[in-house]
Amino acid sequence: MNERFFTLPEERRNAIVNAGFHVFSKHGYKKASTDEIAREAGISKALLFHYFESKKGLFAYLYDYGVEFLADAIGRLHDYDETDFFEIFANAQACKIEMLREHPDAMQFLVSAYLEGDPAFGPEFGAGFQEALEKSSRAFLVRADASKFRDGITVEQVLNIVLWMSDGFMRAQPPQALADLEAVNNEFLAYLELLRRQFYKEEYL
Repeated sequence: MNERFFTLPEERRNAIVNAGFHVFSKHGYKKASTDEIAREAGISKALLFHYFESKKGLFAYLYDYGVEFLADAIGRLHDYDETDFFEIFANAQACKIEMLREHPDAMQFLVSAYLEGDPAFGPEFGAGFQEALEKSSRAFLVRADASKFRDGITVEQVLNIVLWMSDGFMRAQPPQALADLEAVNNEFLAYLELLRRQFYKEEYL
């Protein structure tokens, strides 16, 4: 990694980072083309390699950067005193939206990179994102007020359902929809409210 990359203007750095996020999330590590990344970033392939040395170096940087960016957003925006399950999740969605505002393909990149598990990277690769996922899940299970759920429904069950819904919802969004993240977030919160009405006891609705 060439430290001169960090001396670039933020707009130029983000263009390179977002091009990498987009191409890698679309094609995966093996099939992604550094020519395409350089073209989307508006720089030459030689300059891309000047900054990151190799395709592997760029991918690893993007992964570390994405995990750090998400952790920072959570640290700044998350309300750690909230105990209502659906309010906690709405708050987590706000962190995701914050990330998408600056890096539209970052979440898809992190998830696909974590699941892809390319052998070009060691077994320790992905540990950061896995740790973040496990930490987030533990936080839900510990903090969420389970007494609000209907009898026979556990926090673990609802967490899985909401996570599956969240993943499918974001994947289903066409690229043009991300131009209005406020509308995307409001639609997601409407679905979250539907689930709340299904799983909460009457007195908490």
